[in-house]
Parts: sequence; structure tokens; C-alpha cells
Amino acid sequence: MMQPQSNYYYNGQQYDPDDKSPLIHRNNSNQQHHNGEGARYRKNHVKQPQSSGLTSPMSFGGSPASYNSDDYANSKGNSKQRKASVSRSFISLCECCCPKSRNSAEEDDQNFYRDDFNDQSWSCSFGTTDEHGTWLNMRDQAGLIMSALVWVLMIYSNITFSFLAKTGGIPIYFSMIYCTLSFMALASHAKTTLTDPGTVPQSAVPVESERIAGSNHSMCSQCQTFKPPSSHHCRICNRCISRMDHHCPWMNNCIGAANFKHFILFLMYMWASSGYALLLLGWNYFMCADEECAFTIVMTQLVRIMTLLAIGAFLFTSSMLMNVCYGVMTGIGTIDRLKKKANNTMSQSDEEPIPLKDIFGIQGYYTWLLPVDPLFEDYDRVMGYSTPQRLLREQIRESPGSGESVIMPINSTESFPV
Repeated sequence: MMQPQSNYYYNGQQYDPDDKSPLIHRNNSNQQHHNGEGARYRKNHVKQPQSSGLTSPMSFGGSPASYNSDDYANSKGNSKQRKASVSRSFISLCECCCPKSRNSAEEDDQNFYRDDFNDQSWSCSFGTTDEHGTWLNMRDQAGLIMSALVWVLMIYSNITFSFLAKTGGIPIYFSMIYCTLSFMALASHAKTTLTDPGTVPQSAVPVESERIAGSNHSMCSQCQTFKPPSSHHCRICNRCISRMDHHCPWMNNCIGAANFKHFILFLMYMWASSGYALLLLGWNYFMCADEECAFTIVMTQLVRIMTLLAIGAFLFTSSMLMNVCYGVMTGIGTIDRLKKKANNTMSQSDEEPIPLKDIFGIQGYYTWLLPVDPLFEDYDRVMGYSTPQRLLREQIRESPGSGESVIMPINSTESFPV
């Protein structure tokens, strides 16, 4: 006798749990799980839904039947105490940040799985809501001008060094090195601007560890949704951002968990290019002894402007890099640090250092210097929230032969068995 076939549906489309290819796939880089690489999640060992189905995602005090877990709480262990000094925090950071390659991590650790499903908008539009296909803050005109100014000044510097190489003021290969650093800085700037910084969706629910611990959960008064720890509501982007550090007008975007890597890379390449420019111009000024390397009248004026820009960029990026390093080693973002200083509660901070794998991903060290989206070890843990849709897909993945069909209605956060 033939066994009844199990059919699974999501957003009105049939879902085959045995098919590892994504149901919906597009080449989009505005969020981490849009880039075709998928996202990694820790298995929650979810139970089968009862007749009552999923509870509402806003029922934080309850225990949703679809993602109860008995094993998750033991997988992470107890939290370590905050280090007494910055040096010890840095040592702890280095010990827990070394990522394994993606293939070895997926082969060795069976507690994680990869989810390639893409339930984001197909709309060819720019904005900061879930309906927009590409993330771009259009609400702040000043931010648009300042972010465009970064490109204008960087292009100006590249033109200046190209003219210097053509006129013999500096060797050509020196100019090529500077242009390469500038290109990487602009690529990182574009990724920071056009990448979703880690917005919290309306259907967000607490991660399994916090739900089991029974801790109190916050809600955003503006978004009317769950507010993960270390997240803040940005009045400019009008969204809640996971692990938000600050809103940067030069990026025209918030700096959060999802684009923190691109922001750090921009600061590093900008710092390197401005410092390299000062070295080249200083070398020409002090070491030039003949007319072949002397600047013309026009080039002299261009170099003077370039020198002022390089000094300003070097000082600014140096300050920002120190601020970022302090935030990573202490686990306290810029907004939280300002609040703690205003309330005089810095000594009571219990945050832990941010592992580098939660910033640069686990794909390998060779991707750390490239402005590509990181693949996090556990996407839910890094972002601080999960979604009923993702938990339902995990349930279907874990129990494909249950003989029971699960339907997820379109534009709904509840599911029920049939």
C-alpha cells in the first residue's frame, strides 16, 4: 500500500524539503541571505505542531509549539564573565574568533544547517522597508549628499595621482597601488551603503536560548515589534537595527550587525590610502632633486588640495578605527557607550567582546579583506532574533516524512497543520 505523499506549501508555493535548491533565488546583495550563499542556523530540534498550530510571534511570554527545544540551552554553555582589562578582552577575542573554512565547518559541526530560502521582496525599488528590493536610505537628503561627496573626493584623488604619474611626478606603479586602495575603499563604501544593516522584521521572535531562559523581552514603541538585545531604533532609517553601533551620515546608513564588516573595511582602506598618499607626497617634496619629478604649477595646486584632504581623512579614520576597536573588544557599541557614560554606569557593563567570526564570518581569512557579505556561523544568534517562517522551514527540514502537510498562508505569521 502506498504511503500518502506529504505536501508542504509556503507563501502559496509547494515546498520540497528534500530539494536543497532554494525555492526563490535572485542575485541581490542588500541582505546577507540574498547573495546566493544562504545563511547558517543552529538546529533547534523543533517539535511537530499540534492542532493549535503556531502561536502568535508577539506572544513572547508563551511557548510556541513549533519551536520548542530541549537541547539548545546546553549547546552554548554559560556566559563568561566580562574581562577585567582590555588586554584580557583582546586575548579572549582572539581565542574565539578564529573561523574555520566553510566546508570544514559544515562537515564537522552537525548542529548547524544552511537555509537558502529567500522570502524577500522582488521589487526593483530602493528604500528601507521590507517591500523594497534594494536597501538605500532615501529619507535623509543630507546623508545622500555626504555619501556622494565621499565618491567625488575619492575620484578627485585618483585623478590627481594619475596626472602625477603621467607627468613623472611619481612612479606609475606607486599610482597604481594608490588607485587599488581607493577602489577597495569605494567598493566597501558601496557595500556599506547598499547593505541592510540588520533590520528587525515585523515577524521577529526571540531566539530559542532567551525564550528558554525566560528573560524579559523588549518591544520597540515605534515599530511595535520585538526588539533584540543591543538593537536600537533609528529615526532616520525608521527601522530597528540589530547590534546597532551608530548611524553614519558619510555612509548614509546605519552601522549594524550585517554591514559592520564593510564599514570596518572602508575605514581600513581609507586609512591606508590617505596614509600612503601622505607618504608619497612627502617623499616627492623632500627627495625630489631634479626637474623630472618636480610638479608643474597646475599640479602643485592639485597636490596642495590633495594633501589637506589626505590629512583630514587620515585623522578622521584613525579616530574611527580606535572607536571601532574599542567597541569590538568591549562589546559596547557607540550608542550604548554614550548612554552608559551619561548615566555613569560604564563600570557596571557586563558585555562580552564581539568574536571576529560574528563580524567577518566563517568563510575563511581570504574573505576578510574583500567587501563580500559574511557567512555567519549562526545567523539567529548574531542578529538576536528568529522568525516563525524560518523555524517552520527548519521543522519541515527535520521531519519531511511525517505524512502531514503544513501550510503557511501568504502574508501571515501563523501556520496550521491540515
